[in-house]
Amino acid sequence: MSDLKATHPLSLQFLINEDIYAIDTIPPVDHAAVPDLSADLSAPAAEAHDFTSAGFDYLGENNRYMLLLVNDPANKVMPQKELEALQSILGAKKMELKDVAIVNLHHYPSAGIEQLKTFFACTSIVLFGINPQLIKIPASGFNEIGNFEGIKLLSTFGFPEMMGDVEKKKAFWNEMKKL
Repeated sequence: MSDLKATHPLSLQFLINEDIYAIDTIPPVDHAAVPDLSADLSAPAAEAHDFTSAGFDYLGENNRYMLLLVNDPANKVMPQKELEALQSILGAKKMELKDVAIVNLHHYPSAGIEQLKTFFACTSIVLFGINPQLIKIPASGFNEIGNFEGIKLLSTFGFPEMMGDVEKKKAFWNEMKKL
């Protein structure tokens, strides 16, 4: 078989049927600004971060403005096994990890509802094993959907607590599917 060589400009329209764009210059990539997507989510947690200037470090893309808050001093976000269980729950809601933002509040002990609302523009928040007063909102019904300033709020069991108790999983799921 021989290599096909076309030099006439009109012949290219038959060979290439996709749009082609010419770019004058490509800016250099700042490799320091590119996030490390291969980071181990169950790696030991670092010290508390300053969210006021740099924002929050979170997992997901927040495409559906659902904020999931955990408090895990031993991990960057949460253990891999718990993350897999969470992804299964999201899948049952026809959602993916990219639809939510998961924040480990252990790294942001002074974060309040105002900072979270401003940064994430969330329409719903799920607190996994976290007292609502920690983010400066009044305590509400446990494991039932409430409303705080137009945000749907679900304060429920922590993942480690749910992982070993089927009844707690059911109680959580009955509320989660309403969000």
